[in-house]
Amino acid sequence: MILKERGDWLHAILNSLPDHVFILDEQGRYIESFGGTYHSNNFNAESYTNLYLNDVLSPQKASELLGYIDDVIRSKQPKVVKYSIALQDHLLMPIEELEALENPEETWFEAIIQPVENPESNNNWVTWSVRNVTKTHLLEKRLKQLSETDELTGVLNRRAFLSRLDDALSAQSSRSQTLSCIMIDIDHFKEINDQVGHFSGDKVICDVAEICQSAIRSSDFIGRLGGEEFAVILTNTSAIKAYDVAERIRQSVQNTSCQVDDIEINTTVSIGVAEHDEENPTARQLMIRADKAMYYSKHTGRNLTTLHHKNIPDIKSQPSSNLRIQKVS
Repeated sequence: MILKERGDWLHAILNSLPDHVFILDEQGRYIESFGGTYHSNNFNAESYTNLYLNDVLSPQKASELLGYIDDVIRSKQPKVVKYSIALQDHLLMPIEELEALENPEETWFEAIIQPVENPESNNNWVTWSVRNVTKTHLLEKRLKQLSETDELTGVLNRRAFLSRLDDALSAQSSRSQTLSCIMIDIDHFKEINDQVGHFSGDKVICDVAEICQSAIRSSDFIGRLGGEEFAVILTNTSAIKAYDVAERIRQSVQNTSCQVDDIEINTTVSIGVAEHDEENPTARQLMIRADKAMYYSKHTGRNLTTLHHKNIPDIKSQPSSNLRIQKVS
């Protein structure tokens, strides 16, 4: 009687745990489950008893989780993992439970997996203590996005752009692919601010950023380096192909009027293009060469695209004014 009461007491304590705790064997079979009502009132964990991961999840997701179990059993060490389960991964969850999920398209979990001795057989077991961390994950994702995004234009800020460029250079080196950089500077930008105000200048910056973004692929990326200057990285793209992209950007900016209230602003951009090579392997060297070509475009008349070459002179832009601002009738 005492043992029965003790067993009931332990079972009640385990079921009061805030996180779901599953016991699974090495084949991914649910042996037993406890707790979890604090985090989910809709999920019936007991219904999974004697089912396998392959019964309740898609083959790809079940394989991923079985891999974690195998790691823990082999190493005999606990493991903390974070993983997501997409809507299409659920094979058995009822519609009402799916609808109750805060983010049904993709739910994120954090689990502590620990090896346990099985007193009844030679099969290996693990405890899988898991909680839903979707809210935290989405918040972290949003904060990361905000920290990497230029507030005005929505493209990458300088720090995030340089970080992405370092990653892209590492990736393209390992795959023996080429990569090109385009530097873009809005012509006569100071005059825009002086003549029609900073709000209009901001609108011009946003329009140029949108034109650049629409001209590149999803594998490419753009960053605002500061003020009126942008940089674009084209992955797996030679300088010649990058020149064609740069020309499309230049012509699109030239042919697109920026409308601010009753003011129409027609502006242009000066562009420089450089390709990454082994002689200048760093991100800084690549950007310096593209920047040098961009300044050559400014010096030789603006509204131009220049492809970097080894004999290009080292110059800075000279003052010139062909800016057209007119009031729309």
